[in-house]
Amino acid sequence: MHAPLTTFLPDYCAALRAAGRRPRGIEKYHHTMLRFIAWLGEGATQADITAESIQRYQEQLAARCSASTVCNALSTIRSFCRWSRRRGYRQDDPTEQAEWPRRRRPLPRPYTKREIGALLAALDGDDPVTRRNRRAVLLMLYAGLRISETAALEWRDIDLDHGELVVRDGKGGKMRRIPLHPRLRAELETVPVSERQPIRAVVGQPNGEPLTLKALGHVFDRWLRRRGIIATAHRLRHTFATELLRNGANIRYIQELLGHQDISTTEIYLGVYQDGLRDAIERLPTW
Repeated sequence: MHAPLTTFLPDYCAALRAAGRRPRGIEKYHHTMLRFIAWLGEGATQADITAESIQRYQEQLAARCSASTVCNALSTIRSFCRWSRRRGYRQDDPTEQAEWPRRRRPLPRPYTKREIGALLAALDGDDPVTRRNRRAVLLMLYAGLRISETAALEWRDIDLDHGELVVRDGKGGKMRRIPLHPRLRAELETVPVSERQPIRAVVGQPNGEPLTLKALGHVFDRWLRRRGIIATAHRLRHTFATELLRNGANIRYIQELLGHQDISTTEIYLGVYQDGLRDAIERLPTW
């Protein structure tokens, strides 16, 4: 095929939608392919995607990016090549020879009680922006929501009567129910009933529209920093999981609450919970 690779992207993205991929995932695949095509050069065609060009691209990425980023790029290129082969645009899959780098999963970094205390103190205030941002932080800290899940949460997903919330479209398209912690429930109940319209965002703009991920990210990298707090959404999620484990929650329950598909992902928190390891050692008998 001599057509430029960019001409295939609309049909490729349509195939991803048909396969049930979520919009954010499709967008990432699209941008990743655009970066690869730009690297191949203007006017690149299917013939330019070879095992050799993929290897060179991987080597250049590895010099400046994490192993996770390299793996994501390779996965996207593989997906595109396999789609192209199914459509008859090429006869081979050049990614079959690619060797994926090993990813080292870093240990979670939960906040200490002192750090959480400082964070909560910085959230004190009764103006609309502070109340909205406080809801966002408490949803991550007391429900373990990802930043994308926090942005997507609507009032129809909150059941204050039964004390639970629903994540309708979590990572991997999974739905899960999370009981509301009393502190979070009390905060949500302070929102006037008139503002709790079903399709209004729980953490949103004055008109009820959700914040973009970029805008919600600014709560951490701008708004909180101006208050002397350095925090990230993911470390709040780490704190949620670690404190559950510290207080005796079953790791399978933690897996469900976090929305992890594989329990091995949840088990990384065992490496952080040193008190549990110490307790296990102390249970050994003295022979």
